[in-house]
Amino acid sequence: MSTGKRLNVHRCEIIAKLSKTNAPSKRALAREYDISEGAIRKMWDKREEILERSSKMSQEAKEKTFRSSIGRFTHLEDLLYIWVDTMRRANLPVPPSLAIAKAKSIASSLSIPEADFKASWQWLSRFRVRRGLQKMLLHGEGAEVNKSDPELIMELEERLQYG
Repeated sequence: MSTGKRLNVHRCEIIAKLSKTNAPSKRALAREYDISEGAIRKMWDKREEILERSSKMSQEAKEKTFRSSIGRFTHLEDLLYIWVDTMRRANLPVPPSLAIAKAKSIASSLSIPEADFKASWQWLSRFRVRRGLQKMLLHGEGAEVNKSDPELIMELEERLQYG
């Protein structure tokens, strides 16, 4: 692996190779992937965390990210991701401001103090990268979602409250 390539794509592959009964040496893998032996050892030590984090990322996100981070409030992010996915499947719009409001609502329901969790635009941007959500704003097919529909507004408010 030469300079500039992304290691995220290969981490799970390296961990899988090391997990085999006839695993190659860490030194051999370091040479194969053109990284340090220390990086291989670190990867092996953190394999559970890496595999968990990787399972939550899309392939596209893995290929675009040099190093993936895990959010500080993973349970909150899991719940927000489920809510966003539900909204998208229902063809309901999810503008960033609504996602931020929902994140704050979830944080409150999880008793996370406001001082500890600030659902900022920057946090939302990092959340989107972590979860592979390229576009937060979703319009209905052919922009046929009527945003002035009172039933839609009530449903959005309900989902925001109870989500």
